[in-house]
Amino acid sequence: MIQFLAIIVILLLITFIIVNVSSRLISIDNSKQTSQRFSIAASYFIDTSNQLNARDIYSKKELLTAIDINKIPFELADQTYWIKVQVTNKTNTPLPLVLYADNSMLDVFDIYQPNNTFGLDQSLIHTDLIASNNNNRLLKVYPHLTFQLMTNQTKTFLLKLQTLGPPNIPLMVLSDDDFSQRMLYAQIFYGAFIGLVILMAMYNLVLFFAIKDKVYLVYIGYLLSAFFVLSSLTGFGYFIFSPKTQEFFNQYLLFIDYYLVIFLLVFTLFFLRYDQQNNKTYQVGLVLTAFLAICSFYSLTLDTIAQTKLFFSIQPVFYLFALFVLLRRLHQDFSWAKYYLLSWVPLLIGAAIQPLVLLNYLEYSFVTRNAFLFAILIELTLMAFALAERMKRNEKDRLNDITYHISSGLPRKSNLESYINRLIQQKYQDFKVLVIKPEHIEKVALYVDDSILTELYQRLFYKLSSLFQYNDKVFALTDKGEKLCLINNNSLMAIIDKRQKQQSIEELIDAIQQTVSDNYYIKSIKLPLSAVVGISIFSSNTKKSHQLINQALLAANRAETIHQKWSYYEDNSSNENAYLLQLTSDLQFALENNQLEVFHQPQIDLRTLRVCSSECLIRWQHPDKGFIPPTVFIPIAEDMGLINQLTLWVIKTALQQQFSLSNDYGFNHMISINISGKDIASQHFFPQVMDIIEASTIPADKLIFELTESASFTYNEQSLSLIEKLVELGITISIDDFGTGYSSMSQVSNLPFQELKVDRQFVENVNDDHKRKIIAEATVKMAKGLGLEVVAEGINSQADEDTLRDFGCDIGQGYFYAKPMAIDDYISWLENLDNGRIKQPVQGEFIPAEK
Repeated sequence: MIQFLAIIVILLLITFIIVNVSSRLISIDNSKQTSQRFSIAASYFIDTSNQLNARDIYSKKELLTAIDINKIPFELADQTYWIKVQVTNKTNTPLPLVLYADNSMLDVFDIYQPNNTFGLDQSLIHTDLIASNNNNRLLKVYPHLTFQLMTNQTKTFLLKLQTLGPPNIPLMVLSDDDFSQRMLYAQIFYGAFIGLVILMAMYNLVLFFAIKDKVYLVYIGYLLSAFFVLSSLTGFGYFIFSPKTQEFFNQYLLFIDYYLVIFLLVFTLFFLRYDQQNNKTYQVGLVLTAFLAICSFYSLTLDTIAQTKLFFSIQPVFYLFALFVLLRRLHQDFSWAKYYLLSWVPLLIGAAIQPLVLLNYLEYSFVTRNAFLFAILIELTLMAFALAERMKRNEKDRLNDITYHISSGLPRKSNLESYINRLIQQKYQDFKVLVIKPEHIEKVALYVDDSILTELYQRLFYKLSSLFQYNDKVFALTDKGEKLCLINNNSLMAIIDKRQKQQSIEELIDAIQQTVSDNYYIKSIKLPLSAVVGISIFSSNTKKSHQLINQALLAANRAETIHQKWSYYEDNSSNENAYLLQLTSDLQFALENNQLEVFHQPQIDLRTLRVCSSECLIRWQHPDKGFIPPTVFIPIAEDMGLINQLTLWVIKTALQQQFSLSNDYGFNHMISINISGKDIASQHFFPQVMDIIEASTIPADKLIFELTESASFTYNEQSLSLIEKLVELGITISIDDFGTGYSSMSQVSNLPFQELKVDRQFVENVNDDHKRKIIAEATVKMAKGLGLEVVAEGINSQADEDTLRDFGCDIGQGYFYAKPMAIDDYISWLENLDNGRIKQPVQGEFIPAEK
C-alpha cells in the first residue's frame, strides 16, 4: 500500500509539472498577443501540382484565401502550401519577433518578403532555412525566422511549406522571449526523456546480465525505438546526431514505428510470462509480430503517404491485442500486472492524441504536440515500478518453488528441515517429529495417475490442517501458518511440542487416524484409507534435521507391520536397517559383477506335452550369507531403486541364454520374464528393452513379459502406452498371479493382454478343495472366453494336470514337470526329452518354488 501511494505521489508530481509548464505556454497565446501587442492576418493557397512559384502566387492574388493562422487545413498529401502572413506592431516600441513553424520534419520552408508592399512589381527576398547544406541545428529543430517590427510597422511574408512527414505545420508569431522560453521547456522535457531512457536502458541491461531474462533485452529494444521515434518527431535528434544521420532516421521513421509496436507487443507477452505458458494467446502474438515485421519491410516499397496510411490503419489492432493479453492476465492475478496496467493508460492516451494532432485532426497545443513524449515519460516511470514488481514476484516465485511443491502447492520438506534446525539452534529439545503416511499408498499409486494422487494428498493435507488449526501442540512450519509438509511425495510430516500437555500423543494419533480413515473417491471408487504414523524424538545424539526425519520414516515403515498402526523409532532397529543397507550395496555389486543367476522352469503345452516356454527366475547366492531368497532382495531392489536395473539384467541374460539354446542346441521355445510395476512406470524402460532385443538378435515374439496384477492394472497413461508399445513390438504380455490382487475380469478385457496365469494357490491340489476347483474352472473358462491363453502354475500332480486340461487350460507349470534349474541343468533336462515331449514326470512331495 505504501509503495502504491508513493507511485501516486510521483505521478501527481510529474503531472503537476507538465500542467504548470503547459499552462505557462498556453498563456503565450496568439489571440492575447494580437489584442495587446501585435496583430496577425493570414491567407493561404494549396498547390496540389507542386508547380507554382512565388511569382505565380504574387500574380494571382485571388488564389489566396483569408483564414485564421491556426485554422489552415493541412492534410496528409504530396502538395505545397503557400501562406501569406502579415504582422502589425500595435505598440509604440519596437518588437523583436519570431515567425515559427512547429514541425521539425519539413522538407521545404522558404520565406519570401517584398521590399515594401505586396505586389508583383516589387523585388523578393528568398530565405531557405532548412536546405540540406544548412548546418544550423537550431533552425532544423525549430524552423523559424527572427525579425523586428518598428513602431506601428507592418511586415508581410510569403511562406512556401512542404512535407511528406507529419502534415500538421502549426505556425505562430512569438516574442523573442516567449520563443526562447518555449525552446527551454521543450528541451527540459526532452532532456528528462533522454536521461530516463539511458537510466532505464542501463538498469535493464544490468538486470539481463544478472538474471538472464530476455524480457529486459526486449524492453531495451522498446526504449531505443521510442528514442528514435521521438528524436525524429521532436527534431531533437539533430542535437545528438549529425544532420545526415538524423535525416536518415527521419526518412525511415515509419519503419522504426513498426518496431516500436513490435517491441511493445513482444515485451507484453514476455513481461506477463505468456512465453512460459506457450498457449494459443502466445502463439497468436508471435504470428502478429511476424506479420508486423513483414509489413515493415513491405512499407519500404511504398511512398511516404501510403506508408503512413498503412501503419495508422493497422496500429490500433495491435494495441487492442496487447490490451487483451494484459486484461487476460489481470483476470488471473491483478497484483502481478497492476503497474503495467497503469503504464498503459498514459501510453494509450499519448499514442492516440499525438497522431491525431500530427494529422491535423485535433487542435494543436504544446501539450497535444508533445503528448507522446509526456506519455512515454510517465510510462517509463511506471514501468520502472512494474519491472521492480516483476523482479519481486520472480523472487517470490523462486522462493515459493523452493518451499512449495509446484504440482500440489503443498509445503516442501525444506520448511520442516529449516524449522527443526531453528529449534536445535535455539536449544529447544522438547519436540517430536511425526510422519503420517496412508497405508499401502505405494500400491494405490499404481492404479492412478499423478494428478489424482496429487489431489489425494491435497485433500489429506487440508483435512489434517483443519484438525491441527487450533492445536498449540503442533508447530506452525511456514510463514502462512501451515503445520504440515509433504515428504517424499507420499507422507505428511509435522512437529509436535512436548511441553504442551493438553492432549496426549495417543489422543492426537487417534484423531489423525480417524481423520485419514474417511472414504476418498478415486475415479468413482470409494477408497477406505487408513494412516500409519511414525514418531521420532529429539535426543542429545540428534544433530541434524534429516536424522529425525529419516527416523520418523523408519518408524512409519515399522508401524505398517503392527496392529495399532503407529510406532516410535527405536534404536535397536538400526541394526536391521544397517543389514538392509549392506544388502543393498551387495546387490548392486552382484549386478555389476554378474554374481546373479537366471534359472529356468519349463512350461508345458497341455495338449501336446511339449515344452513351449520357460519362466526365467533370478537367483542370488551371496558369497558370505549364502542363498538370499527373491522374496528378500526383490523388495529391497524396489525400495532402493535397483529394480529397473535388475529387470534389464534378467532380460539381457535370458536372451543371451535363449540365443545359445536356439543356435547351439536347437531349442527354439519362448522365454517368460517377470516385470515389475516400477519397470512399466519408467519412461526409459521401452527404449532400453528395444536395445537389448536388437543386440540379442532374438525376435521379440519369442518373449513373454509377466506382469503382476498390481503392475498391470494401472490407469497411468504412460504405463498403458508402454504396454501397448510392447505388444506392437511382438512381445506377449501375461497377467501373473491372477486372482490374488484387486483386478476384475472386466479390466482384463479392456487391456492389451494375451495370456493369463492362474495363481498356484488355486491350482495346487485343485481336486481336494471344492471351492478352489470352482474358482479355478471359472477363471479358466472366463479367460478363454475373452480369447486369452491360460497358464496354470503350481501343477503338483497328474490329477492337477488332468483337471486343468479338462477346464481348457493351455499351459502347465510346476514341480510335477520340473523345478527351476540353472542353465546347464536346464539344457541337460531338455536333452533328455522324448522327441521334445516330457517323459514320465517325477511325482513326489511338493516343494513350493521361490519366484
